[in-house]
Order: sequence, then C-alpha cells, then structure tokens
Amino acid sequence: MFRNSVWYKGALVVALLLVALVGCTAIQATPGSGSQSGSPSTQATVQRTITVVGVGKVSLVPDIAQLNVGVEDSASTVAEAKTKVDTQVAALLAALKALGIADKDIQTSNYSIYYEQPSSPLPKDSSSTERGGLYHVSNMLLVTVRDVSKAGDVLDAMVAAGANQVYGVNFTVSDQVKWQSQARELAMADAKARADELARLSGVQVGQVQAVSEVIGGNVYPVAADRGLGGGGAGIVPGEQELSMQVQVVYAIQ
Repeated sequence: MFRNSVWYKGALVVALLLVALVGCTAIQATPGSGSQSGSPSTQATVQRTITVVGVGKVSLVPDIAQLNVGVEDSASTVAEAKTKVDTQVAALLAALKALGIADKDIQTSNYSIYYEQPSSPLPKDSSSTERGGLYHVSNMLLVTVRDVSKAGDVLDAMVAAGANQVYGVNFTVSDQVKWQSQARELAMADAKARADELARLSGVQVGQVQAVSEVIGGNVYPVAADRGLGGGGAGIVPGEQELSMQVQVVYAIQ
C-alpha cells in the first residue's frame, strides 16, 4: 500500500511538470505568431511621388573681355632670345598702362623656352651657332578688359606694340551670381510646370515638394549677337551668352 502511494505521488509530480512545460511553450509561441501577421513590411505605405528636372535659361551680354596675347622670338642662344622678348613685353606693358589697364588685370599666362633643331643635322661637337638651331622664347599675357567695348582697341594697341601671338579672346560677366539666381528661379518654375503636366496626364494632383537638388555644372553658351554691340577695333564682337541652370525636384502625389 505504501509503495503504491509513493508511485502515485511520483507520477503526479511528473505529470504536473509536463503540463508546466507545455504551458510555457504555448505562452512563448503566442507573440511570435502575432508578429508575423502584423509585420511592418506588409503594413508600410509606399509614398507616391513625381520627379522632374527643371531647366532655366537667361540671355546675358558680356561686360568683361579676357585677351591672351604675347610675344615670341628666337635667337641662336637663350639669353639673346630672352632679351628680345623681354624688351617687347616691356613695350606691351607700357601700351596697356597707357590705355588705363590696371596691374591686377595683367597676368603671365604662359612662359616657355624650346629649341628648334636645324633641318640638316651637323656633327654633335659643333656649336649651337654652327648647327643652325634656334632657341624660341614665348611670354603670354592674360589681359582683363573691364570695358568690353574697348577690347578691340586694346588688342590693336598690343599688336602695334609688338605682340605677335594671340591665343584667344574670352568673354564673361562681372556678376554671375545675379544671373545664376535668375536662371535658378526659372528652373524651379519649369519644374513645377513639368510636374503639373505629368500629374494631369496621370490623373493625379501634385502635392508638396519632398526634395530639391541642383544639377551641378550650369553652362554658359555663346549665341549670335542681335543687339548691334561691337568691341571697337580688331573686329572683336562680344555677342550674347546663354546661362543654363537645372534643378531636380521631387513632388508628392496627393
């Protein structure tokens, strides 16, 4: 009788332990099953947007000219060629000063020395004079003319003073920030117009701006002159330029 009682009590304890373990397992499984049915990926709302690139362009008249002008000369020795060029550059600087060009607007853009081989080679032990080779020295000046109407006159004066090299005439404006601001404003208006048209074609309405970014690298293009502007002598004509800015705008769809 005692042995049966002991056995019964032992069996009852084991049964209770099993029930407790099953209960714990059920309680731990409940949150897991609930999280699967309400996962964020199934409940997230996809934001609908319209992305456009607006372009703004403004036409501007250059008011600054940059002339890349200089002198090149040659001689049988470097010293002789350099002396010739230095003398001619001094004459150029004097002519620029007489025209009222400030020192800050004159800058050396290139200085080079190179040797020109003779057409028919001679023995290596011959002197440079005997070999017939020449040393070329070049000194180029970048001259900023802040009255674009005088650009041609400045170029004429430099040629008269001895300039024999011209590597280009560039035009720009003194206040690019103002023109960029105007082009940027036009680009934003163009972006809104594009977004409205896309929304109309899609049967939706444009909402608030979600993001704006400027497309870096606004370009300036030369265009044909139509205002009768001239640059004085030497046939220098500044014409007009077109400044272009772009912005990328993301609008929400209502």
